[in-house]
Amino acid sequence: MPRSQLALAAFITSLALCCPLTGMVAVFLGFLAHRRILASGGRLGGRRLALSGIAIGTASTIIWIFSWDAFGKWYLEALEDRMLVTTRTMIEDAVRGDLAASSLSFDAASTPDQDQLAAFGITIAERFGQLIDVKLKDAAMRGDTLDPRMEVRLVLDFDPGGIRYGAAAFSLRARALDDVIPQPKFLWIEIVDPPNPLLRLGSEPARDAEPPAEPTEAELKETAEAVGRSGVGPSEEAVGP
Repeated sequence: MPRSQLALAAFITSLALCCPLTGMVAVFLGFLAHRRILASGGRLGGRRLALSGIAIGTASTIIWIFSWDAFGKWYLEALEDRMLVTTRTMIEDAVRGDLAASSLSFDAASTPDQDQLAAFGITIAERFGQLIDVKLKDAAMRGDTLDPRMEVRLVLDFDPGGIRYGAAAFSLRARALDDVIPQPKFLWIEIVDPPNPLLRLGSEPARDAEPPAEPTEAELKETAEAVGRSGVGPSEEAVGP
């Protein structure tokens, strides 16, 4: 009795575990082969191969789905960690007056000049004090495949200034071919500090990008209360362009 070549193809395809699509192809071929074998009335063999292709293909597809989901979560968590480190490093370097190191946290096309970085660091130190903690909220992917970027809301905790809210955009272009997780670089950063003017560094947000969500009334109220507790008076002008 001749064996179904389609069933053999389904089985062989199911063993190619290097690609997530091969599992689905194996399942399709297996079902098609099984249907033809049953319709042959016993004149065509290979039923076990067809069923094996279906079983292995289904299992490999499920494994790939869960693997990609786990990889996606790990990737976003690792990317968030890098954005947190970039934010903390840039602000701390600016406050210390290490302008060369602070500028390295920015994308080459959006790097502020030395005067802007110096003014930003001095203003942070005078208004807020020492940076204690940074948190990210509402991260959203922007841009395209060739120019990916991520926009986030920032929650910054200073001592003695308290909580401040802001937003930032990071360039996510990979700097090396083997860099699985790109090193985020600032495109721009804003810090809301009512009643003081907005602090801004870097280039303006792209016109085609949706602006980051504005702080809620509760967040603005909390920021205003923090300003009152810090005892720092309003500044004359904003920092940066």
